[in-house]
Amino acid sequence: MRSGPTASLVGCVCAAVMAGAGGSARSVVSAPVPQVAPSGTAVLTGVVVSEDAQPQPVRRATVRLARDGMSARLVGTDDDGRFVFDGLPAGNYTLSAAKTGYVTAYHGSSRPGRGPGIPVAVTDGERVNVTLAIVRGGVITGTIADAQGRPAPGVPVLAVDVRPGATATAPVRAVTDDRGIYRIFGLPAGDYVVSAVPTLRPAGRGRAAGGDIIGVTDAEVRWARSAAASTAALPPGGPTMPPPGRAVAYAPVFHPGTADAAAAARVSVAAGEERAGVDLSLRIVTMARVSGTIVDTAGRTVDSATVSLYPRAGDEPTVVGALVSSGALVLPRAIVTADGFTIAGVAPGEYTIVARSGSGQRSARPPAGAAQAAPALWNVTDLSVDGSDRTDLILRLVPGLTLSGSVAFESSSLAPPADVTTVDLALAASRPLLGTASSPRAFVNPDGTFRFSSLAPGAYLLRATLPVAATGAPWTLKSAVVNGRDLADRPLDATSGGSLDGLVVTFTDRAAEVSGRLVDAAGRPVTRYSIVVCTVDRSLWLPGARRIRSARPATDGSFSVAGLPAGEYAMAAVEDLEDGYLADPAFLARLLASAYAFALADGERKRQDLRVGR
Repeated sequence: MRSGPTASLVGCVCAAVMAGAGGSARSVVSAPVPQVAPSGTAVLTGVVVSEDAQPQPVRRATVRLARDGMSARLVGTDDDGRFVFDGLPAGNYTLSAAKTGYVTAYHGSSRPGRGPGIPVAVTDGERVNVTLAIVRGGVITGTIADAQGRPAPGVPVLAVDVRPGATATAPVRAVTDDRGIYRIFGLPAGDYVVSAVPTLRPAGRGRAAGGDIIGVTDAEVRWARSAAASTAALPPGGPTMPPPGRAVAYAPVFHPGTADAAAAARVSVAAGEERAGVDLSLRIVTMARVSGTIVDTAGRTVDSATVSLYPRAGDEPTVVGALVSSGALVLPRAIVTADGFTIAGVAPGEYTIVARSGSGQRSARPPAGAAQAAPALWNVTDLSVDGSDRTDLILRLVPGLTLSGSVAFESSSLAPPADVTTVDLALAASRPLLGTASSPRAFVNPDGTFRFSSLAPGAYLLRATLPVAATGAPWTLKSAVVNGRDLADRPLDATSGGSLDGLVVTFTDRAAEVSGRLVDAAGRPVTRYSIVVCTVDRSLWLPGARRIRSARPATDGSFSVAGLPAGEYAMAAVEDLEDGYLADPAFLARLLASAYAFALADGERKRQDLRVGR
C-alpha cells in the first residue's frame, strides 16, 4: 500500500521517476453529444491501442474531439482501432478515448484518466495523425455476506477515490450478484475506500419511524411462549405484550470491516490490477434517536437553527471528508421544530453535531445603508452513540471568534494604494470542520480596518490579495501578525469564542521571486514538467500554504514563481503534477530528495535554471 501520491521529480542534476498515484472515477457518456457539421478542410486521424507490452488495436472505443466554441464530435473506432474526424476548421482540439473496462485516455497526458491533455493543432487542409494509448482499468472485487455469513445479493458497493487533496468525485458503484459477489472495474490507478451500503433491512416484527425494523426482545419471546401455552383466554386487563424492542438496521460497512468511517482502510490499485478478496460482512446494529433543545446565550429556545450530524474527525486527516463530499456517506437528517431537534436512525459511533443560526460572513459587500445581518451563532458538540437514545441534549448557541485588525503597506518604491477597500481578505480553513463555512471573508473599510465576525470553529490561515488593476502595480502579502503569530503561515485556532484584536496585515512591493529555464541535457527547452517550489520547514506544510507553489514553463522553458516570502526553499521539476500533491506531506518529502535547495531574502530575485537529465 502506498503512503501517498507520487510523481516524477526532476532536480537540477538528477531525475527521480516514481509510479503515478490516484485517479478520478470512470468517465461515462451519459447523454448524446450534439454533433457539429463539418465546416473546414483539415483531417485528424488516428488509432487507439492498448497500453500493453505488445499494444493491440482497441475496437469499438469512443473517441471524443472538442474545441472551445464548438460542440463535441464523437466517433467509434473500427476493427483496427482507427478513427477519422474530417471537415475540421483550423484550431486546437482536445482528444480523448474511452471504452468500458478501460480508463479514459487524453492525448498528450501521461497519466490515465487525467485531462484535458495537450491540444492537437491543425491548420487548413492539413492531415494530422495521432495515436491514443488506452490502459485497462483496475478492478476491486470481493464478496458481501450478511450478518449470518450468507451471501448478500443486491447490496450496493461503492469505491471512493481518497487521494490527499483530490477533488471530490462521485463514487464508482457496483451491486452484488446472487452469490454476494461484486466487481468494480475500470478504475484509474489510485487509493480507494470500499464500502457496502445495504438498502435491505433484517427481518423483524414491524417498522419503526423512519423505516427501520423493530427487533424482537427476549421479553416478547417469553410472553409469546406463555400465551401459546395457556389454555385459557387472557382476561381483560391481564398481561399485555411487552414494549417493542429497539430499531435495528444494517449499517454501512467499510473495508476492512468497520462501521466507523474514520477507521476505513485504503485499497490501492495499480493500472490494470485486479484486487480480489476485498470482502465485507454486514452488521446489524441498534439504531438510536438523538434529540434535544437549542437555546441561545440567554437560555431562550431557538427554532430557526440548522443542525447537522457528521462522523467525528480527529486532528489527523482521515477519509471522512472525502466520503461525505462524494456522497458515499449519507447521514440521517435533523428535524428542527419549536420544540427542539430530532435525528432518528443514528448508528453506533463517534459523531460531531454542528448547530448554527444567523448569517455567515458574506462574500459580497453589502449595499450602502443596508442593515447588517445578525452574526452567526454556533454550537459544536461531540457525541458518542452506543444504540441508546439520547434525548437530553442541550445545544447552546454562542458567537464564534471575532477577529479584527488593519491593513498596512511596506513600500520601497511604490505609493500605497489610495483605495484600500479593494483588498480581498479571506480565511482559508487549514483543518475544516464538516458543516461549517470554509472561507469566511471580511470587508476592508476606507480607513484600512476590517473585522471577521463570529468565525465558525476551525483552524484558519489568512489570505490577502490586492488586484493589480486597482493599483497598477503588484503588491504581495508579507505577513499577518497578531500576538506575535503570523497567520499567513501558521493557522489560527478559532475553536472558542471571544475577540482577538490587533491583527496587522502587511503588504509589500518587495516580494521575492525565483525564475529560470527548464532545459534538457542538450539545452533545449522542456515544457512537460511543472516547477514546484516549497519551503523546507515541514511545520509549514499545510493545505493552501503560500510557501508551496507551482508553475508551468513556457514554450521556451522559462518559468517564474513570484510573490514568495523570504525563507529557505527547495525546487524541483515534477511530471504529472496534481493539485492534491501540494497538500500531501509524503509527496513533498519525496520532492526534497531530488530538489535544488536555495534561500530567498526579502525582495530578492533569484535566477536558477534546471536541467532535466540523469
